[in-house]
Formats: sequence, structure tokens, C-alpha cells
Amino acid sequence: MIKYKAKTKDCLLTVKVKLPLGSSLNERELDFFSRKLLRGFFKPQVLKKNLIVYTGPVGISLYERLQKPISKYDFFFIIEQIVDASMKLQKNGLPWNKVVWDLQHTFVNETTKEVQLIYLPLDTVPADNSIMDFIENIIYSAKPFDEHDPDFVSSFVYYIKALPGYDPNKIEKHIAEEDRSVVNTIKKHTTGGSGFMTDKRKDYYDHYEQKNADSDDEATGLLRDDDEATGLLVEEEEATGLLSESEDTALLDDDDDEATGLLTENGDEMPAHRTTVTNVHFPTLYRVLTDEKISVNKPVFRLGKEKSYVDYFVTNNIAVSRSHADIITRGNKYYVRDLNSKNHTYINEQMIPIQIEVEIHNGDRLKLGNEEFVFNI
Repeated sequence: MIKYKAKTKDCLLTVKVKLPLGSSLNERELDFFSRKLLRGFFKPQVLKKNLIVYTGPVGISLYERLQKPISKYDFFFIIEQIVDASMKLQKNGLPWNKVVWDLQHTFVNETTKEVQLIYLPLDTVPADNSIMDFIENIIYSAKPFDEHDPDFVSSFVYYIKALPGYDPNKIEKHIAEEDRSVVNTIKKHTTGGSGFMTDKRKDYYDHYEQKNADSDDEATGLLRDDDEATGLLVEEEEATGLLSESEDTALLDDDDDEATGLLTENGDEMPAHRTTVTNVHFPTLYRVLTDEKISVNKPVFRLGKEKSYVDYFVTNNIAVSRSHADIITRGNKYYVRDLNSKNHTYINEQMIPIQIEVEIHNGDRLKLGNEEFVFNI
């Protein structure tokens, strides 16, 4: 079993990864990540045969970030960084399933919104490490703002479910259709207003620490909220023997003029084309056994007994599956989808088919196995 321990000091986050005894390191991959600062990935250093220390920008776990409300832009910004990172791996002949696709061990800088991933340079490929499952976990964990497009999460669920498998090019195209500025920001590779680029991490942080000391209003230099600044960690062009990234990445045209944006509750500027706010009415569930009222406060709200991956954790009932069912809010209509549960899902005592959305109405009785709820709008 692989063990992880994260620690923050100054401007750096270090993650110690203890490998099982007998783990065999892939020297080629280790050399690649040790010498090349690949944007989106922590830099590894082997301290002992079974201990790797990863360093990168300070941040919180993606799991912790997704406990807070998220805008449409920020949601797709996270997804696009994951897609972009997988494209980099593909270009360099590196497998996707050696990345730790886990919400607890993926990190996000709260200021810059930069995602950092851990790549395990092992000869043995980890089992059950799916990028598609990871993206679905992000979707089901997201708590969107009540924006003019409150259904962006549930719409993205349908798009992902319709894909025969993980296809980064198709997903990136879909993100661009949702918001071109997201893809443009990731692909620009510029530093915006800061103008400082370096291949040396120490110089990089020394520079931005000084800038922050000089002005409280200055951005950190990684990413700003406007479309002009990207400043993600620069990538070394040092020869590695593997394919290097092309600098000629084409950008999508962005024909939106600059406009004044509103401020979100946490003080960040919301891009102008996303400032219209529409109230969304989320339903509630009443759990009969415990006399508990549950707020279904997300477009896709998951019920089950696996605490790490559901929005409501059904306690003390072995008849409920780990991921049992979703409640989906779309406009002013509501649906239930059974997730291939062992003991099935029922609306008013009628069993619903698996993976098919069935509309539910105010006052309907919902059962997960033998666990009963009342649905209220």
C-alpha cells in the first residue's frame, strides 16, 4: 500500500510518498520528471529506495477545494488542466495510469487555481487508477454557484458518459465550446503582467515573494482571474531524450470584448460573460428512519454508503450500495438515476431501471434498497 504525507512550508508543498517494499522504479521516467519541470506535475526526488519526495506550489487538496462552491469557469479550468496534463504525458510516451488520480492527493493553489498532480515512476502499473473515474469524482463532488447556467455540471456528466472512453481532444473541444477562455488561458503559456519567467524554481518563488511584499494588490504571477494572465509554472526546455512540447499550440479565437466583471463572494472577479445570476431551486429529502432533512444542493447529488465519494452518506444500512443513486436537478425538473445498485432504487414502490433517469415529483417516496426518503421541492 502506498502512503502519502503532505506538508506546507513557505511557498512550497512537499508530498512524501512511501512505496511498498520491493517497488521497482522506472529510471527513464524518474529522470524525465527530475530534469524537466512539466507544468501540472510535482517534481520528484528519491530520498530512499522506497521514498519519493515531490515538491510544488503550495496548495490544498482537490477534495478540500471541491467542498467549497465553484463557478463554471473554475470547474472547467480544473478539468482542462487535467486534460492538458494527460496530453503532455501522451506526447512524451508516458502512461496515464501512473498518475495518482485521486482527489485527496491532487492539489490546487487557491490563488492561482493551478492543479498539481503526482506521477509515480514505477515499473509496475498501479491497478484501478482510471482518469475517467477521477473526472467523474470531480463532477460528483462539485458544488456549483447559482449562475445563469446552473446545469453545467449535469450537462458535462451526460457528455462524459456518452464517450466510449477517455479522449482528451474531444473533452478539450467540449470545454472550448463551453468557455473558450479556459482553453486559451491554459494554452497561452505566458506570464501576463508579471513578465518574469525562469526554469529555476527557487528564483521563481524568490521573485514572486518579493513582488507580493512590494504590493498587496499584485497577483502571485501564476494565474490571475482575467484572461490575459496565465503564468502557470514555466517548463524547462532541457533535453531529456523524450519528445518536448511544441511551442506552436494554436489558440482558439476569443471574440469577447473586455468588460467589467462582478465580484464573487470570496472577492474574486467573475468574468463578465458569466455574471448573470439565476436562482435555482434545489429539492430536499426527508430520511424517514432518522427524521433528517437533507438539502440536495448540487445539480448531480449522489447518495450511498461510501463516504469519500457521495454527497449524502447513508449510515447504518448495509442494504445501500456504496454509490447507490443520483438525484439530478435540471431546470425545474428532477430525476433519479440508479447506479447499478445491488438492492435497486424505487419511486413509490416501483423499481426504476439502472442508469436511466426517471422523473421524481414533490411528495414522492424514494427508496434505496429498504432505506426510505420523502422527496420535497
